[in-house]
Amino acid sequence: MAKIYVSSSWTNHFQSMLVEELRQRGHEVYDFRHPNGRNDRNVWDENGVSSQLFEGGLSGFEMKKALADSKAQKRFREHFAAMRDADTCVLFLPCGRSAHIEAGYMKGLGKRVFVFGSAFDIIKPELMYLTFDGFFCLYDELFQALDKSITDKDSSQSSCPCRLKKIWNNILKNIYKQK
Repeated sequence: MAKIYVSSSWTNHFQSMLVEELRQRGHEVYDFRHPNGRNDRNVWDENGVSSQLFEGGLSGFEMKKALADSKAQKRFREHFAAMRDADTCVLFLPCGRSAHIEAGYMKGLGKRVFVFGSAFDIIKPELMYLTFDGFFCLYDELFQALDKSITDKDSSQSSCPCRLKKIWNNILKNIYKQK
């Protein structure tokens, strides 16, 4: 089965349900809320900046200080190691910048990345989701894609969806024809 990194938000109340369902289906899943079995709090709660983040943000100096905090550094290393160790990422919407950075990083490493946005949620349009391996709005579709990607060797070797690879190859052909 797959080693999955679920990239989401502390405010996504369905994240733990998805983690549990994936585990019941036999996948090894990293849970940022319970890394290594711990019941962690949001690192921003731990260093006292959570309320500022949700009330408009921090100044650059405050953000630099928050990122230098030893708890933030430790949590970053844990998440980063889990991303490197996983072979698949599920970007579980709604989520914020960090989750999107994680998904982009994993795609850059050549790992499979699936985006899941519930059919019942309102999602901001994002064209760059096409760089990932699929967008799903029903759980069964996501689970089928995960199962297929495990057995389909071609999809695990591809770093972008087939249709994008064809488009890119056509663009390259046209560029070289013009020279």
